Amino acid sequence: MKIKVTKEKCSGCGLCEIICSLSHLGIVDKNKSAVRIIMDELGDSIHTPKVCLQCKKMKCLEEDLAIEPSLDIERERKKFIWESTKRAELCPFDGCFLYENRVYHCDLCGGDPQCIKVCTQGALTLTE
Repeated sequence: MKIKVTKEKCSGCGLCEIICSLSHLGIVDKNKSAVRIIMDELGDSIHTPKVCLQCKKMKCLEEDLAIEPSLDIERERKKFIWESTKRAELCPFDGCFLYENRVYHCDLCGGDPQCIKVCTQGALTLTE
């Protein structure tokens, strides 16, 4: 399961960022969200939501796997917050976000992604 992004449909409303931090942490803080909207106010006004692509071979974990080969990838995939800040830098798709020495990573809300429910424009959809 993955979240598919159709950036042309994104209005930049930020509801996805809000619901992510609210549903996971009980606070509204876009900096502590695992989905971010890259705003393009001056260009073509196409806003781009960024979220983990749920790669099969998670590049963001490669360095940790080299150090700890027994690292459970599936367990790490299901975590919303990672303490290893290097993981944000290693993601080639800019799909996880560093804030205050923590990395915010999409855990698909345990199989029921809340961002999709609040995306009224249909910019975020669920795919297999």
